[in-house]
Amino acid sequence: MTDFDIIDTGDSAEEEARQIAARRMFMYSERALLAADEVDRKYVLFPDLKVVLEALDRSYQLALRVNRPQGILVLGPPGSSKSSIAEYFQRSLPTSKDIIEGHGALRIRLRSNPCAGGMVSHLLRAVRHPFTTIRQGRFWGMRDIAFDALQQLGTRVIFLDQAHVLEQSVKKSTRATKGAVETTASEVLRDLMDETGIALVFLASDTFGGLERVDEALADRVSVRLSLRYFDDDPVWCKFLSEIGNRTKCIDFNLLNDRSIAALTHRSTLGNRRRTKLLLTEAVLVAMDSGANAVAREHFEIAFQRISGASNQVVNPYAAA
Repeated sequence: MTDFDIIDTGDSAEEEARQIAARRMFMYSERALLAADEVDRKYVLFPDLKVVLEALDRSYQLALRVNRPQGILVLGPPGSSKSSIAEYFQRSLPTSKDIIEGHGALRIRLRSNPCAGGMVSHLLRAVRHPFTTIRQGRFWGMRDIAFDALQQLGTRVIFLDQAHVLEQSVKKSTRATKGAVETTASEVLRDLMDETGIALVFLASDTFGGLERVDEALADRVSVRLSLRYFDDDPVWCKFLSEIGNRTKCIDFNLLNDRSIAALTHRSTLGNRRRTKLLLTEAVLVAMDSGANAVAREHFEIAFQRISGASNQVVNPYAAA
């Protein structure tokens, strides 16, 4: 076995976020950045999100306590709040004497072509072990160290972000029956569920072919399947924007209660929640540094242009006709 460690090369969404953050640091004042951060940290629990949170809470309560694997698969397109819901769930967990603070629920972001050694390396990083490289001949020992550490920390749930990459490393198993497929990474995940009782939450793209195509035995351990999608331009979308506008204290954001602005914002983002947050925070940044007391349509127009880029050929929906 080769040595395995994780080199985080990021993905397109992460790279875009880094570029936007860098631009904003140089472009806007500290006061504006703090205001935008307030908006960015707003969580609005719309109906689909509540359904997922209820399932997560149930698995969290049952993990380590029942003799049955707790697995959840959440599908959704990029920007549908899969990663955000994991972050929200982690932040909302109460303290417990049986759990080391900050370790009740962990999140791992999988990378392309995951393998058994890489998966164990991910787990070791999650528990902040000083040695995360899986050297030849040490796989099983390091795997056991990772499993033991998770149990000692009291971890109940692990989110596996970008879980659709498991499909990339599917191979024929020499130990399985003819025609069955599995990945070495999936074997680690099966063992993790069976030996520790920790619940696994797979966060995957809506293009994911399903866990059955990765490992049927792992798929059998995942009993809850849910999906998230983009907002339609409907009352739920309007309520989502209104809640953000009404909860924002750093600047008057009541413009989000305007139905025409809600429609324009949907045209701008297509209901993608990640793009919506980017647009709203950019509009706040523009408004704050212009000295305005309230976010106006012209601030959205400038925000859309800055996010889209000067060379973008898409018509700015906020521009006056």
